[in-house]
Amino acid sequence: MFKQSIRRLATEVKQITPTTTSPFNISQPSSYTLAQLRSFPTLEPITFLPLPSSIFTPAHKHTRKDLLWSAVIYEQDSMRVGSNYAVQKAEAPYSKRKLRPQKGSGRARLGDANSPHMDNEIKAHVIKGYHDWSTELNQKQYNKACNESLSLKYKEGGLNIIDGKCDFEHDFAEISQSFIDSHKLKDLNLLFIVDETRSNLENSMKSWFTRDKNVETMFRKDKAKYLSKLKGKIINKDEVMVRDILRANRIFIEKQALQWMITKYGDI
Repeated sequence: MFKQSIRRLATEVKQITPTTTSPFNISQPSSYTLAQLRSFPTLEPITFLPLPSSIFTPAHKHTRKDLLWSAVIYEQDSMRVGSNYAVQKAEAPYSKRKLRPQKGSGRARLGDANSPHMDNEIKAHVIKGYHDWSTELNQKQYNKACNESLSLKYKEGGLNIIDGKCDFEHDFAEISQSFIDSHKLKDLNLLFIVDETRSNLENSMKSWFTRDKNVETMFRKDKAKYLSKLKGKIINKDEVMVRDILRANRIFIEKQALQWMITKYGDI
């Protein structure tokens, strides 16, 4: 009797009444953030442009400064030529005769003129050219660093997205002066990221920022160094580096160039 009751309890299916409570409605974080699309050169806002939040992270998220540091070091190392010339001790450009007698002078012993501790150009331990100074960095980490740099400028309010071409009608230096003065951009590092070559913008900015110096009379090495430190730089979309973005106080990027960079660096 007892076994039959246990068997009956095991085979019975308990009827469960359906509950009327609804599941929790948990809101998912937005996959897009908004940025203003502006006209050039007036910089008047036109409309809002949705940007993926995977690249332009919210303000409460911390910036990965370690990735930015690694990317800048990687870019700087890749630009080193590695053509250093140095004379080593083994080459012995001077005579091997002792400069001072071993004894009898009353002074310390002294070897020949090929010793590296003498006042000469000979080095004891040096890396001679050609030497490859380039380092390696994972492509995924570099893409993330590019995203972090753009996101940082977006949080700081220094990213201006331009609808259409970022170019002037003429290439006069006075146009750049008017643009800088009207938008209060004096003494700021400006970066223009363009989809294609903009001749008027480039010539106007170059004429304005080099007005105090005669660039044509400079040596080629000094000229390249001087032009690389100008406060107004125009770079094509495929030549932009992380250090260029971090160095700029204001960035003006064309919509097409931004979409290209999102496509290239957004797949992480």
